[in-house]
Amino acid sequence: MACGPGIVACALSPHVASVRGIDIVPAMLDEARRRQVKLGVSNVAWELGDASRLPCPAESYRLVTTRYSFHHLLDPLATLREMARVCQKGGRVAVIDVAPAEDRRDAYDRAEKIRDPSHARALTERELAALFAAAGLEIERVARYELEMELEAALQASFPEPGGADRLRALYRADVGVDALGVGARIDGDEIRFAYPCIILVGRKPG
Repeated sequence: MACGPGIVACALSPHVASVRGIDIVPAMLDEARRRQVKLGVSNVAWELGDASRLPCPAESYRLVTTRYSFHHLLDPLATLREMARVCQKGGRVAVIDVAPAEDRRDAYDRAEKIRDPSHARALTERELAALFAAAGLEIERVARYELEMELEAALQASFPEPGGADRLRALYRADVGVDALGVGARIDGDEIRFAYPCIILVGRKPG
């Protein structure tokens, strides 16, 4: 779900019989197809579709997953319920996304909306766990990791509004040694480095 340029779908392909990548942006699916050709992957198919109304019959897949998409969603519960719907009984639903600390989430969101105006709202671990329960999924595994980034590289891969890049640079510099954003901003030579706090939740569909 929300496969983007197909990184996760292609990475999963050697381990499963087949993979289906769904995204709402045609350009992302074009990029995914180019990646598939480059890697020589044959068991992946791509489809245009809305995450809140997945174009799949109920109980179609053993694993339904998404990475780095939930913070863009206006209604993440609707999407998670759709992921659960298309998952087979006894199958798994996995969500990987940023999950800031509760006392830093508001500051984190403000900074991310400068970097990427498509950012809606990051969810904390507690909020994600509540969504899994509401979607009828039993959490089997929770793991955390940090995604190391360099600020200029992050900006080059983003689309901030005019003046946004300079505002974000100033915000990150001011946060060094403070960590109000919850990303551990630090100076490394001429670079500003930080780490996104990420989480993996794997839930099982009962039955």
